[in-house]
Amino acid sequence: MGPVRPSRSRSCSGPTVARHLLVLGLLVCSASLAMPVAGSSATGLRAGGPSASSVVPGDDWLIETPESHGMDPAILDQARTYAFTPDRNTQGVVVVHGGAIVAEWYAPGADSDSWGASWSVGKSFASALIGIAISEGKIPSVDVPMTTYFPEWAGTPRQSITLRHVLHMETGLDWLEDYDPSSFATSNIVAMVANQPDQLAYAASIAAAVAPGTWFNYSSGNSMLLSGVIEKATGMSAGDYARTKLLDPIGIHKLDWWKDAAGHTLTYCCVDTSSRNFARFGLLYLRGGTWGSTQVVPSSWVNASITDSAASYSGYGYQWWLDMSGYGSLPPFFSARGFDGQFIYVIPSLDLVVVRNGTYVKSPCPPVADPDLFVYYPPAGLVPGQGTVGPSIWDDQDFLGPIVDSFTAAPLAVRGSGIASANRRAGPAGDPSGLSASAAAAQATPPAPCPATSPSSTTTSVPASAGSSTTASSPGGSGAASGVVAVPRFTG
Repeated sequence: MGPVRPSRSRSCSGPTVARHLLVLGLLVCSASLAMPVAGSSATGLRAGGPSASSVVPGDDWLIETPESHGMDPAILDQARTYAFTPDRNTQGVVVVHGGAIVAEWYAPGADSDSWGASWSVGKSFASALIGIAISEGKIPSVDVPMTTYFPEWAGTPRQSITLRHVLHMETGLDWLEDYDPSSFATSNIVAMVANQPDQLAYAASIAAAVAPGTWFNYSSGNSMLLSGVIEKATGMSAGDYARTKLLDPIGIHKLDWWKDAAGHTLTYCCVDTSSRNFARFGLLYLRGGTWGSTQVVPSSWVNASITDSAASYSGYGYQWWLDMSGYGSLPPFFSARGFDGQFIYVIPSLDLVVVRNGTYVKSPCPPVADPDLFVYYPPAGLVPGQGTVGPSIWDDQDFLGPIVDSFTAAPLAVRGSGIASANRRAGPAGDPSGLSASAAAAQATPPAPCPATSPSSTTTSVPASAGSSTTASSPGGSGAASGVVAVPRFTG
C-alpha cells in the first residue's frame, strides 16, 4: 500500500501534564501540522538550471522592493497576515527572489539577527555535508556499506544497509519516532533525546526490523548516524566540517549546531541561526550548490537530493521533503522542515526561497545536550522563557499562495530601484504581534540558569565574525511487521 496523503491543515491542542510527559502529549498533536505530500514525478524540481539567477548575497543582503521584482506588495502582504495571525507564533519570515530579500517580517522583540531554531531542518544541512564529503573523495559514494563506519554491524542483518538507505530513511531499522504518551516506554526518539548522553551510540545500537530499501520509516536515529559517518570519513565533527566546508563559504558566521554530551553533532536537528541565514542555505540549493563563483555543494548532489529516487516513498529525497506535483495551486517545490513550524521552502520555477521560523527563546547555555536536549530546547511552549512555540495550525497553500500569486505579468523594474525595510515587524491589523499568550510569555520570561553539566560538555558555538548578516508517524515494529509504508508525522 502506498503512503496515505494526510491533511496539510490541522488544528490541535494538547493536555497539561508533567514536564517530559507533557512534551510527548503536545508533540504528537503538533506533529501533523504540515506534512509534505508525495508527488508522482521528479520533473520541475531541478535546481540551478541555466535560466536561474546567479545573484547571491555577500556579507550583507541585497534588499529590494517587491515591485522591482514584478510582485504585487498588497497580495504579498497576505502571507504576512496569515503568518502573524494569533496563535501561529511566527517569529520571522524572509522572502528571497532573484537572490535579494523582497520582504522580511518579524514579531515584536525579534529582528533580522534573532536566533531561530531548526529542529529537523538540520537534517538537510547534514545531507549537504555528505555530498561535500563524497565530492572530496572522503566518502566513496552513497552506496558505501554502513559497516564502513559501524563495523559492529558486520555479520548482522544490518550489514546490507548503505548510506543511500540512511539518506532515504529506508534502513529498515526498528525505530519508533513516536511522541504519544502511550508510547513513552517504547519511543526511540524520546529515549535518544531524553536519556542518552551518547546519542550516536544509541542510534547505532538499533536492531533491524526489515530488509533495507523496503520500508520508509522517518527516523531521527537514521539522521544521527550521519554524524558518525562524517566523523569517521573526515576526522572532524559534523559541526566543525560544516564550518569549514559549508557555512563560511556562504557567509553564515553566526550559528550554533548542538552536540550530545559525548561531543557528537546532532545531525538530526538543532541548528540555531537567524532566519536570514536559513535563507542563505535555501538559496544555496536553489543555485544548484553554487555560491557566486564557488561550487560549495556539488550540483549533482543537489539534484540527487531533490529527486524521488527512494524505493518505497516518493515524497522524500536525501533528507529533503519533495512536493514534485506542487500542493494545491502551488508549483513544484522542495523543503526542509522542522518541528514547531520551521521551514525553508525552495520553488525553483520562480527563483524563490521562503523561510519561516517560529518563536524561539534560545538557551544562554553552551549548545550541548547534557544531561538531555529538552532541558535546554523544550518544544511547544512547554517551559516559559525557553525553547520553541509552534503554530496551532499551518497550511503551505495558505501561506505560500499569496507569495506565488503576487508575481505579476509586468516586466521587472530596474533592480535596486527601491529599498524594502529589512526589519518590518508589525503583525496583521488588529493584532500587533501575531503571538499567542504562550509565545509572548516565552519571550518575556527570563531564561532559566544553566543546569550543571558534566566535564564532557563542550560548546559548538561559533561567534559572529565582523560583517556577518543580521535577520510519520513511524509505527515501529507494527509498520515493519505489516509491510505498510509508514508516513511520517511532521517531527523535529
